[in-house]
Amino acid sequence: MNYQSFHTDASLIEKARLGNHQAFGELVRRHSGQVYGISFKMLKNREDAEDNMQNVLCKAFNKIGQFEGKSQFSTWLVRIAINEALMMLRKNRSDSASPGQPAVDSEACEAIRDRRADPESQYITRDLAAKAFGALNPVLRDTFILQKGEGWTNREVATALGITTETVKSRVFRARVRLRQRLQSLAASQSIPLAN
Repeated sequence: MNYQSFHTDASLIEKARLGNHQAFGELVRRHSGQVYGISFKMLKNREDAEDNMQNVLCKAFNKIGQFEGKSQFSTWLVRIAINEALMMLRKNRSDSASPGQPAVDSEACEAIRDRRADPESQYITRDLAAKAFGALNPVLRDTFILQKGEGWTNREVATALGITTETVKSRVFRARVRLRQRLQSLAASQSIPLAN
């Protein structure tokens, strides 16, 4: 049966949920280019991008029953691709980090990194940043990391996530505000002064 022309993503998703491999294959055909593109942009080499795409598609196949249809299927796949790529980047960072050196999300955020030579202050700052990032809504966190950490333009982020550039700007602003509030709250609870 040919799924290429007359089936919508929604009907293919329903069939894939019931175990139809051809339907899932058509979803892959339609969206794998976007998944590969975002993987390559984040990981910066073909082999890692291909590995990431395979991981994303396997995860999507196994979790398609959890797709609720509240967003486009492509947006769901892109979110998985971003999360998988970020995990791969973290793993690569931790593999190359010196033993005992924590690899945390704060490395993706230059604005809140402590550049002083004091190792204790650096560790505390990284720990606070990791906790602040961990509490951030994943939608805001992904947008913020792509724009600020990876250096993507607002237009590139908007295209990858299927949103407008105004939405990108709004999410980055909200992420900044929430990160700042969370950092101040964490620092106050541990009696740590934050540099302005």
